[in-house]
Amino acid sequence: MVEFDLGLVFSITGPYAALGQAARAGAELAIEDLERTGVARITPSICDPAGRPDAYESMTRDLLEGGVSHVVGAITSWSRKDMIPVLERHGALLWYPCAYEGFESNDHVVYMGAAPNHHMIPLLDRVLQSGVRRAYLLGSNYVWGWETLRLARERLTAAGVEIVGERYVPLGACDCDLAMSEIADGGVDIVMNSLIGPSNVAFMTGLPRAGRPLILSCNQTEADLDAMGLCGDGLISAGSYFEELGPAEFVERAGRAAHNGRCSGLLGTTYASVCILAAAVARAGSTAPRAVFEAACARSHDTVLGQVSIDPVTRHAALTPHIAKAEAGRFRILSSGAAPVPADPYLMNIPPVPRQVPQTPTLRIVK
Repeated sequence: MVEFDLGLVFSITGPYAALGQAARAGAELAIEDLERTGVARITPSICDPAGRPDAYESMTRDLLEGGVSHVVGAITSWSRKDMIPVLERHGALLWYPCAYEGFESNDHVVYMGAAPNHHMIPLLDRVLQSGVRRAYLLGSNYVWGWETLRLARERLTAAGVEIVGERYVPLGACDCDLAMSEIADGGVDIVMNSLIGPSNVAFMTGLPRAGRPLILSCNQTEADLDAMGLCGDGLISAGSYFEELGPAEFVERAGRAAHNGRCSGLLGTTYASVCILAAAVARAGSTAPRAVFEAACARSHDTVLGQVSIDPVTRHAALTPHIAKAEAGRFRILSSGAAPVPADPYLMNIPPVPRQVPQTPTLRIVK
């Protein structure tokens, strides 16, 4: 049995507490299971930055100066980017379990969450098949919102869809009235929703259910789906794991560990991250970050997410994409990839989207 210290840096209080609580529950459940099965004895050092970017930096520094060389944590890309300079100075490794917007590959991060070709691209391409004509873009005002909606705007525009509005809400803010008014007046078919935390809940519960457009999300999980009640019904989300995927025994234990009694993508991915890290430490015979990373990349891993492999060049996990629809407070799987898909964080290999909507005829001069 290997033994090592591990930093857990998740905001379990603050503007996106439900997400941090789900992720930390996944890490703690993995630590418990790894010791019970004789794989690893992990001593966690737990930090709660409460959603404050400066706290992510200072808490990570304290962990690394205390001898920790691996950290599992961060929820937002904002927090990850604040942690990276500290990781670089200390030669440490962050195992990042959240879906993110792509366009990054750092030598001190293992990107375990879904990349854009796992979430945004398959989600939009599925919806475009239904003949979408008008879309509204709404997100939290930081890098996740900016970049995911930029990708959505480019993909939708390339398909001939009209973007009738785009708005950003301060992180944690709950006033979505202007966006809801613009959606009601715009006659839109879909809303690409990149809000997180309380902003997301406020929007979904405030938007009238009658006659609402189709709501799409790349970050909605079971971590805070219950907070929306029936107002979440009909939302379509993309991710690398949903509770319905099981296995049943894991879902049951995860539900007991989670703050809201639900197994979620955040919980499952964090659980898988800690398990892969422990296996890599055992394989490397060391906690040295470079050796551990090489060991993690050396083989495929059987996880609750399915088969997962880590690309040694992009440093991203190959994951199986899933698309699910919220019904009566549960996500029901609509479609799943046939096999794990290598991450394409810079979207170098995606095919151009076919135009789904006829172009508006141009004027011509008749003599």
